[in-house]
Amino acid sequence: NDLVAVSNNAGVDDFGLGLLLNTRQIRRMISSYVGENKEFERQYLSGELEVELTPQGTLAERVRAGGAGIPAFFTPTAVGTVIQEG
Repeated sequence: NDLVAVSNNAGVDDFGLGLLLNTRQIRRMISSYVGENKEFERQYLSGELEVELTPQGTLAERVRAGGAGIPAFFTPTAVGTVIQEG
């Protein structure tokens, strides 16, 4: 229980991360795509599951940097867009 899952997707209902979601073992999900997992959707909408959506490239770099012992890095996500302006 109380797992933090880092994956590019939330799995499917009865396979992979879906099995852990079904048994309520994941507390927080960090991913770039949540897909079509109905249990994920139910837990998120009911407030049972924390979700952090991260762009795919940033997610990959976070995993790589963490594995290399790099504590922080910069990615220019949204630079030059209205999101940058707030």
